[in-house]
Amino acid sequence: MFAQILITQGILLACVLVGWFVGRAIHRFADNRFTEGSLQGHELGRLTDTLAFVGGAVGILLGLLLSFGVTEFDDTKSNIQAVARSSVGVFTSSETLEESQRFEIRRDTVCTLRSISTDDWQAIGNGTTGGSQSTEKWLLKLNADVSTVTLDTNQQQGSYPVLLSSVSDMTDAREELVMGNTAMIPEVVWMVIFFASFIMSALLAMHLADRKWLARISAAMAWGMLAVILLALTVLDSPLAPIFGTPTIEPTAITQALSTIEESYPGSALMSVCPEAPAS
Repeated sequence: MFAQILITQGILLACVLVGWFVGRAIHRFADNRFTEGSLQGHELGRLTDTLAFVGGAVGILLGLLLSFGVTEFDDTKSNIQAVARSSVGVFTSSETLEESQRFEIRRDTVCTLRSISTDDWQAIGNGTTGGSQSTEKWLLKLNADVSTVTLDTNQQQGSYPVLLSSVSDMTDAREELVMGNTAMIPEVVWMVIFFASFIMSALLAMHLADRKWLARISAAMAWGMLAVILLALTVLDSPLAPIFGTPTIEPTAITQALSTIEESYPGSALMSVCPEAPAS
């Protein structure tokens, strides 16, 4: 992620600088070639209208992209919360099961949550596609244990669909979660943003060519605004991609669910240390 930020910011700066020099060159060429190229009177007004049009179009594009990025960011947070919420559902719906089976399923759930909040986050930080293999094994064990429970009473039969649904929701939410480090904005959209920054910089240079310091300040402010927006887009586009080795979003809801379980079952063997990988 950090390398991607540097690349996007570097390309943006290059587009702004190239646009600046191109705009200055066009201004000098127009002044030397055309009498109306002095950018005074009506010509200045036309440049203002053009700059306003381009700036408005770029603003709409960036606004839509930011909205898309925030939605994706919220979806990732929702998946984290869904994992935690589903784990609570597993604990509640397994209450009617036979004691040994109930303990095994709840133990699988605790170890799965721990693995998601540690192993998955480390794997995502290292750029591993699909998350941690340890988490995959715990989820497989949880699903296998749920599929083999005995249903001897009406209560067990009535709560089993809820248990099955909770485990399925937990598995699906985790699968969607580990895909959150994949960038979604197409490269062609980034090209449009960079080209628009080049055009805006050139228009500013042409518009304020006779006011050098004002032109430089305006160009710097425009570049700063675009740089901050592109930084936000890069982070929001891949909310679990690491910037400095760790994902932007922390698994707070999952760790809180683990804390709640520990408080609900103090001293229970459920909270003992999990092995690195579940038994086959």
